[in-house]
Amino acid sequence: MSQATARATLHSPEDMTDTLWHTIKHMMREFSFSDEEVRIILGNMPRSTFFKGIKHHNVTLSHDTQHRVSLLLGIYKALRILFSDSKQAVTWINRANGLAPFNGRKPKDYMLTGHFTDLAQVRQFLDYWRG
Repeated sequence: MSQATARATLHSPEDMTDTLWHTIKHMMREFSFSDEEVRIILGNMPRSTFFKGIKHHNVTLSHDTQHRVSLLLGIYKALRILFSDSKQAVTWINRANGLAPFNGRKPKDYMLTGHFTDLAQVRQFLDYWRG
């Protein structure tokens, strides 16, 4: 197999879709998100789409949803860098935070508005805190 063929195979749309669904399942497990919470965070994804994707990993995700998954990964990465204790890292989103933009709310509740910008602000907050 040539390098060009190998690159094309590794980055096929099917591989990317499969990887995104694996990532979603991993984030659900790490952050203890319910199915409903993940559907909201991913932009109010329809139940049938979500469950088909989780089961078969073959449902293509919109660009908006792909960006949301990317933001979740960034949040996870930042937390793992900020906290040496992995339990603290993944439970941070469930603890009330007095700083802006949370103003006493849990970051998870902030993310559960379903707005892309709120998810992005959590990521931005952590990136700023991380330095």
